[in-house]
Amino acid sequence: MANLITEVTSQSIFGRIGNSVVGMLFGFALLIGSIILLFWNEGRAVATAKSLREGAATVIEAPSDNINPANEAKLIHVTSETAVTEPLQDPIFNISETVLRLRRKIEVYVWKEKKESKSREKVGGGKETTTTYSYEKVWVPDLIKSSSFKSADDHRNPTRLEIPKKEFVATNATLGQFRLTPQIIGKVSGDEELDATTNQLSKVSENFESKLKIDGNKFYLGADPANPEIGDEKISFSVLRPGTLSVVAAQTKQSFTPYVTSNEREIELVETGNVSAAQMFAPARAANRTLTWIVRAVGFAAMFFGGMLVMGPISALARIIPFMGSLVELGFALVSFFLSAIVSLLVIAVAWVAYRPLLGIALILVAIACVVMLKRLHTKHVATAA
Repeated sequence: MANLITEVTSQSIFGRIGNSVVGMLFGFALLIGSIILLFWNEGRAVATAKSLREGAATVIEAPSDNINPANEAKLIHVTSETAVTEPLQDPIFNISETVLRLRRKIEVYVWKEKKESKSREKVGGGKETTTTYSYEKVWVPDLIKSSSFKSADDHRNPTRLEIPKKEFVATNATLGQFRLTPQIIGKVSGDEELDATTNQLSKVSENFESKLKIDGNKFYLGADPANPEIGDEKISFSVLRPGTLSVVAAQTKQSFTPYVTSNEREIELVETGNVSAAQMFAPARAANRTLTWIVRAVGFAAMFFGGMLVMGPISALARIIPFMGSLVELGFALVSFFLSAIVSLLVIAVAWVAYRPLLGIALILVAIACVVMLKRLHTKHVATAA
């Protein structure tokens, strides 16, 4: 069995030009998509910020021990101790815990493919690519599909887990007099790991009892933990125990649902511990700002690479002389970077004119300044060359 495979492929100048034309079409689609993404993101950010301001201004403090019908459908803030009346049980391991959540977590031993490629320019515009595929055995939380491997026959992974991961959530959990929904429990962090014990091993289902062992603080499904084989599994458990919880959501009968603001945005905030309503809105605002900048970066990157793809055919032609091709590609990268920055600013500015007029106008002025600076740099370059 070869765990290292090397493949060498060559591409002529005509093949590169053909691929670059296809890439150019994809580049145009990427440019259009990036503009739409940037514009949508600004609207999303403003709408989310407005909904959070509305929620912070209208939230009502509600006692946990007395559900007030007058607060029905209103945004309330509740802090209390959680409680569970019936235990959660794993049917395979027969682990029973009176908790909010019980998780069966899996690690599986599988093949993992690593692909590395190196390209070399050839005189006449061709390209030679050397691709190396290497394989290693690793522990991962999910199965890796091996049918797409370069050497699939020699590196086969199982298609399904013998013991899959599973999550059990309490349906009878309460916060004071309020019933907790699985959606709210899903937002709570702070799980505690359970250690595998010999006593627990004796309670395992008969279908797996003879196959399981204890390895450290986990159950082991396989012949020998010291010499794992492909398909072996490590199984561990974690629980979310009852504790103090704070919730900001709409009161719906004796439970909670996401609160819908006037601009159709939903608010459902959950924090462990005794956290005030004002403190709970702060992380939500920060998360909105972070997501906004992440999407902006993604939009800019998509526009930059889209621009590079659009100019791909010219770069491919220039590759007839490898040295010239590198210079042309570097020049296009600089042009694409500046144009992407300018267009991104303009798109964001136009979106802000619609959502934040004053900031939008200021951003347009910044974009114009960038254009002027780019023009001056170009003029200076031309004068120096002359």
